[in-house]
Amino acid sequence: MEKGIITSTRIEESMNKRIGRRISRAAVLLLIFVVAALPGVALRCAIVEVRQREAENILFYYREKILLQMQGTMNEADSLAQTAYVMEMEQPDQLFWFERAAGHSLKRPEVCFAFWFEGDILASALPRDEFGDLIGSGLQDFSYIYTMAKVVKDLVVEGPIVMEHDNRQQEVFLFLKPVVEEGAYLGQVAVALDRDYVLGQIGLDELYAKGYDYELWRVEPQNGNKEVIAGSRADIDFSQAQKTVFHLPTQWTLSIQPVAGWLSPGQRLGLILLCAVFGAVLLSLAYLAGKNVRQRRALLKATYVDKDTGLYNRIGFTAALGDWLKQGNTPIMLFYFSIEGYTQAIRRIGPEEETAFLKGISGRIDGFIHNPFLAGRLDAGSYIVAVREEMDQTQQEDFARGLSLEFLLQVRINEEKNFLMARYQYACCRPGEDEAGKAISDLIHAYYIRVSQESPVRMLTEKCRQLIEGKSDVTFDEYTDLEMMELSKTFNRYRKQVEQLAYSDPVFNMGNRPKFLRDTNMLISYDRKRRFSLYCVDICSFSQYNDLFSASIGDEILHEVRRRLSRPFGSYLYRINGDVFLGVSLSTESAQSVAARLQDLFAAPITVGKLSFPLQIRIAACWYPEHGETPGELLDHIQSALRFAKESGQAIAIYNGRLDEMIRTEADILGRLKDAVQQKTLEVWYQPIMLLEENEYTAAEALVRLPNGKGGYFSAGQVISLAERNGMVEALGDYVLTQACAFLHEYGDRLGIRRMGINLSVQQLLVGNSAGHLLELIGSSGMDPRRVTLEITESILIQSIDQAAQVLGKLRQAGIHVALDDFGVGYSSLNYLSNLPVDILKIDRSLTKQILTDQKQFALLKSIVEMARINDLMVVAEGVETQAEQAIITSAGVQYIQGYYYARPMPGEKLTEFLKQGPVIHSETPQ
Repeated sequence: MEKGIITSTRIEESMNKRIGRRISRAAVLLLIFVVAALPGVALRCAIVEVRQREAENILFYYREKILLQMQGTMNEADSLAQTAYVMEMEQPDQLFWFERAAGHSLKRPEVCFAFWFEGDILASALPRDEFGDLIGSGLQDFSYIYTMAKVVKDLVVEGPIVMEHDNRQQEVFLFLKPVVEEGAYLGQVAVALDRDYVLGQIGLDELYAKGYDYELWRVEPQNGNKEVIAGSRADIDFSQAQKTVFHLPTQWTLSIQPVAGWLSPGQRLGLILLCAVFGAVLLSLAYLAGKNVRQRRALLKATYVDKDTGLYNRIGFTAALGDWLKQGNTPIMLFYFSIEGYTQAIRRIGPEEETAFLKGISGRIDGFIHNPFLAGRLDAGSYIVAVREEMDQTQQEDFARGLSLEFLLQVRINEEKNFLMARYQYACCRPGEDEAGKAISDLIHAYYIRVSQESPVRMLTEKCRQLIEGKSDVTFDEYTDLEMMELSKTFNRYRKQVEQLAYSDPVFNMGNRPKFLRDTNMLISYDRKRRFSLYCVDICSFSQYNDLFSASIGDEILHEVRRRLSRPFGSYLYRINGDVFLGVSLSTESAQSVAARLQDLFAAPITVGKLSFPLQIRIAACWYPEHGETPGELLDHIQSALRFAKESGQAIAIYNGRLDEMIRTEADILGRLKDAVQQKTLEVWYQPIMLLEENEYTAAEALVRLPNGKGGYFSAGQVISLAERNGMVEALGDYVLTQACAFLHEYGDRLGIRRMGINLSVQQLLVGNSAGHLLELIGSSGMDPRRVTLEITESILIQSIDQAAQVLGKLRQAGIHVALDDFGVGYSSLNYLSNLPVDILKIDRSLTKQILTDQKQFALLKSIVEMARINDLMVVAEGVETQAEQAIITSAGVQYIQGYYYARPMPGEKLTEFLKQGPVIHSETPQ
């Protein structure tokens, strides 16, 4: 009977083994299938990616084509708007010009109708027999798109639509072009083109002929719905299609995908065959590997051990503790240890010291515990120990406290020893009652519950600390003394009122510069060893939003900036200057990580009403006490880091020794500059300018040069920037103007120099009576003002045009020429050149250096020259260095050239010698 039971048991065990082997084989086959499929999947992705790149190129072509057609070729409204502008200026009370101008367009079959709105009122509508009764209607009587054109002040394309007042119910594309003068809306022209004509011009059917399904759609601005404009076939899913987005100004999207899909049937068959061959190879390898199953099973046991310490890992410890709980009756004490701040500490001690610490843990535990035990490492800084021993509460506490010392981690911070202690939690497990995994999880859960709870004394201390730091949400509801509670409430009300007046920005309801100084001073006074970090956030080119829109729009943008920055900094956020915000972080997170999170906060544009503003930010960082021991030092240093980020074009700058050197260098430059101006030893160099028509140097530009005491010179841009920031630019400008005029008066006629160009800072331009002051300096030198050209940068003029226009007008009345320097950097529109108070355009090197390799840049140069000719402006090309550049710029019609190809800047005496030699033929190598 007993033998039968044993045989039955063996048969059952054998069946279980066979079932286990079959399951293993099935798992291996499934794994081989998955792995064999991976190359096919990878190749499929590569093929699809190639075809998608081809589709991207096609989309780019069609996107540019559609924009060119909509904004140029088919844009009948633009020419009518230009005519409207001219006629409104010359004959504002006569409307017959519109019927005459638009009549030619209406003769074309594709032009359905044309409207002219004078202001918000429809002044003329053609054909008059169909739409004449609409004359006198306001913008509000038409669709929202007419009002949108007025708001955006630029071309708006809408369609296909059927106009509500059109009796023929024609389906058209509507082109709306506002007429704007100096930012003021005067009216708009609306031209409707036949839908089929517009779509035919775009030529989307060519995409289908090339094997692509297409769908052109746009987002309806009023409700955000998708509106399909044209498509190759109905009921096509474009979710996997390639897309391109453009704005007119509503958002339009063109989606395309191959008719037969991204992968052809032949390619699919080839990939299947490839995967089949690869699967056969893997199956052969798996068969050979099966012979080593026993070895692999032995290696599998190693997964129970943590390789760094030699202790169990969580899986191994759970299994070992489970075996213990199944054996014997002795209680098992379970201890959990967590080294707080371990992750940050190992970054400081380095990999070698960390390895030594981890390797020594096993020996320290073994030396401390004398009874049977289990030990495991659960993660980077947490450990668990099980001891087969019965203990009372006191013994458990003593054992846990003693063993925690074995996990003591020493860290050296700023040459000072620091020790990280392990916090602990313990519990008793009864054999046969507890499940190992649950017992471990319960112990860890109890640990985190305990550490999250605070004692009343600690809570009171924390509230006092928060009150000292200036937090406004501190309450003392735990007090039972009613008089104390009333006193605390009265104090809080008084403190809030005082802080509101002294430490709060009234517009944005946040801390200001004095509050930052007070809060950080409290932080330092309370605990001088506590580290914290400062992060300064500057909104790049923020002033353009105030200039282009309004101060209220700018305030709304800053409100949203404050809301986003409040997430990482909370109440430690301050507005210290205009669009500059400062946050204090008590976190030990690295500066790079915090900066990355701050940049992520501004990945999405800021929306104000219907306007969307993408923002770019610069971030500067420093920390206490490494970069300053007082709030004032920290503020000075982080502002230096921010200034360095602006000047270097970096998005993130962390204060360091290099910035200290920069500050010392700037102090040296300022000192030398003050002495040079006072002692009249500051050098003024000159760069001649070639007049191509006469092949003579007829002008020159005066440039400041400050010796660095080492045989060289400081950067002129750095010298001028420091002078502007430190209130010296007026004295510097007056000095250069006086020296340059004196040189021109003495040598100009002999050298053939008819005009002298002198750079003008915006600070010189905007001070009181600046025009009279400048004219007085020029007159005192004996120089005719008509021979002086004052150069002002394009960016400064655009930002200060309203304030500068009056001063520039007075200077030009006196005969002084005004040159727009750095033209082409990115601010100007050719359309408003006629409105700028300038006589000369100086094209920036950033444009001229690209004309040999970029046809678009050459075309832009020719457009600038032509527009300057129309507006009676002279053009100077700066930064010309090679003969090839000189030739192509000359062919564009530029009158003057300035650059190394002809001559570098030089002192006055060398310029005299140089010009006496006359013009020479240059080689490719600049002088």
